[in-house]
Amino acid sequence: MASPTNTQPLNNNSLGIPQTASSLRPLPTGEASSLQPPPSLASTLRTPPSRTPAAPSSSLAPTSSTLPSSARPSKKVLLSPGHSPLDWAHLTSHPPSSTFLRGADVPPNLIGVPPSLLKHHNGRKGKNAWGVWQGKVYNLTPYMDFHPGGVDQLMKGAGREKDGERLFLEIHPWVNWENMLGECLVGILVGEEEAGKDEGGLEDMD
Repeated sequence: MASPTNTQPLNNNSLGIPQTASSLRPLPTGEASSLQPPPSLASTLRTPPSRTPAAPSSSLAPTSSTLPSSARPSKKVLLSPGHSPLDWAHLTSHPPSSTFLRGADVPPNLIGVPPSLLKHHNGRKGKNAWGVWQGKVYNLTPYMDFHPGGVDQLMKGAGREKDGERLFLEIHPWVNWENMLGECLVGILVGEEEAGKDEGGLEDMD
């Protein structure tokens, strides 16, 4: 009598293929992630998120007292209406009189200014305030109320040979003095022995 036919389905074991429990288990999460495709080129070109640097400690931040005098900000005053830089520019272009900017006590031509005459014009007791910049003497009086640093700062150099230029360079060396006060030019600083000599020739020195 013939043996009964085996009708069970074939499996891998019946075909001689070894089968282990580890080969049938799903891959762990870490191994699956390692098999993911590499990121696209576009993702590698993305701009990294901006990082705002931490504010420096207040104990390390420089203060005006630790900065050199040339780097300290100048103190500004509140100017009256009509005394802005634009107003000053308009005034120098359209002065109310021919003597308003240079002063009524000087001739129309440039003069030689000895130290004694400069010292006399110190801005006190109704006198004009004269200042020196690079050997040239300017009438500071009409500019007093237009000065962003106030009248007191200009008065520190009035009638003095060196103080005005020194203070100017300490506070705002980038400002163009001659563009601002060119129309207020009185003359050239000279020695006492040269005063009154060949004043007409000073026009050629401007």
